[in-house]
Amino acid sequence: MRHRVKRIRWPVLATVAVLVAGSGTAYAVTNDPSTGSYRTVRATKGDVEEVLSTSGSVDAARRADLEFGAAGTVARLAVAVGDTVRAGQVIARLDAHTLQAAVTRARASVARAVAQLEADKDAQAQAVADAASSKPKANKPKSSTPSASPTSSGPDPDTAAQLQALKDQQDAVLQAQTAATTAIAAAKDALTAQTAACADAYQEDGKSGDGDATACSTALAEVQARQDDVSAAQDALAKALSTLAATLTQALATLSANSATPSDDPTTPSGGSTTPASDGAVTPTADQPDSSSGTVTAARLAADQAAIEKARADLVDAQQQLRQAVLRSTRSGRVVSLPVAEGDQVSAGDVGAVVVGGKAVTIKGTVPSAKVGQVKVGETVRVTTPGQPDTAEGTVTAVGLVADTSSGTATYPVTVTVEDPTIPLPAGSQAMLAIVVATAKDVVTVPISAVTRRGDAASVRTWDGKELSRTGVTIGTVGAREVEITHGLEPGDEVVVADIDQAITGAADSLDQRGGFKGIPLGRSAGGGPGGGPVTFKSGP
Repeated sequence: MRHRVKRIRWPVLATVAVLVAGSGTAYAVTNDPSTGSYRTVRATKGDVEEVLSTSGSVDAARRADLEFGAAGTVARLAVAVGDTVRAGQVIARLDAHTLQAAVTRARASVARAVAQLEADKDAQAQAVADAASSKPKANKPKSSTPSASPTSSGPDPDTAAQLQALKDQQDAVLQAQTAATTAIAAAKDALTAQTAACADAYQEDGKSGDGDATACSTALAEVQARQDDVSAAQDALAKALSTLAATLTQALATLSANSATPSDDPTTPSGGSTTPASDGAVTPTADQPDSSSGTVTAARLAADQAAIEKARADLVDAQQQLRQAVLRSTRSGRVVSLPVAEGDQVSAGDVGAVVVGGKAVTIKGTVPSAKVGQVKVGETVRVTTPGQPDTAEGTVTAVGLVADTSSGTATYPVTVTVEDPTIPLPAGSQAMLAIVVATAKDVVTVPISAVTRRGDAASVRTWDGKELSRTGVTIGTVGAREVEITHGLEPGDEVVVADIDQAITGAADSLDQRGGFKGIPLGRSAGGGPGGGPVTFKSGP
């Protein structure tokens, strides 16, 4: 048994050493047994850079066929055949009125979806409040003089507590729905990346091909990890829905029972009621917000949140199309062809001009639909190639709006132009693209591990040497290891990275005979045990 303890504790010490020494940040560890032991770090001023990583293929020619990113009417041509242009120069503009109208409609759809959610939440809250106020009050003396309505000075403490519990349950459903949507999108992106990584790694007969088998194995492990995330998110959503449905069902049962037996309790509403339905459904009365189907179930709340997310995605798409009303050159050179004229109707993907010449290199990459809203023309891109330590600097010169769904998920084309290549970029070769989507200079930062996020809310635990407390924060730019805090912390504030008295989640609890961690598939980082559940280091025998 002693031998097993050593095998378990060795990874603990090694992991702690990596966390403390390998992070590049000075940590402090408290050792007060009455308050627990915490690994902490002070908030500091620094720079944060958010990067979106993808890959692309180097264009095989010195020619650029410039394609419109949106459909519309050509309002103006800014160049003529034979003109010399530089990368990023405006070639043509589309009439933006129709595209702007689409943005306006998309914003209205978001507003309607948000209003529907609020109305449905209010209907559920009304049902719970009615049920609470209809219960006879224990040991309450009867009086011939009616007391003031509880609504005149706000709900009584019991009703207020039930309404707060309902709000917490509603928030849990909305956050779980968002988490499930995000997990599904991430799983689709991982599957797309895995398909690309494994395309050349193996031949149809299963034998090794020309591709990188290690990259394929890593991509497969990532797909499995993301599928585990989807399963966990869907389980959390089902649990949140079940809890909320139980609360609504109980409230409606109370209303039904009390409405069947007349009560002389003055707190029981005499007019209006909420009719119970199956599965915790609420049927609004005349004085309640009505939903489109007449009932407000726990599942309806999740559907409302999904509708908001879809409306917001449509708004991002409309805004992207409006930005694509301007056609710019992706390289420096000479205009050799202008296939369109002012007043012509064009579709997304139609060629508006052909530019030839210059030493610039263009790279065609893709980004997933969930990330395309972050990518904008003009953003800086760091370009590298396999086996090449140096980096070339490029610029995003085009973001396409015609999605490719052949892989089962939508991806959008992105063109990166390297005006003056400082590394070899052979035509047809693959290049890695690090698109800098956000940069924050001289801001308050903390390690990502110090921040806890629940939906749109974020918080940190702070330690003043005596007391541990939780503080709400607003986050800005999110880097690879640091995150910007725009509100809630000041430089020097001490935040908790981890409670070292607790088990470290996300790692195996023993070693196998080959020295690997049990429960973690080869090629996959620690993050789940058999069946997708968390695994931890154990302390003690």
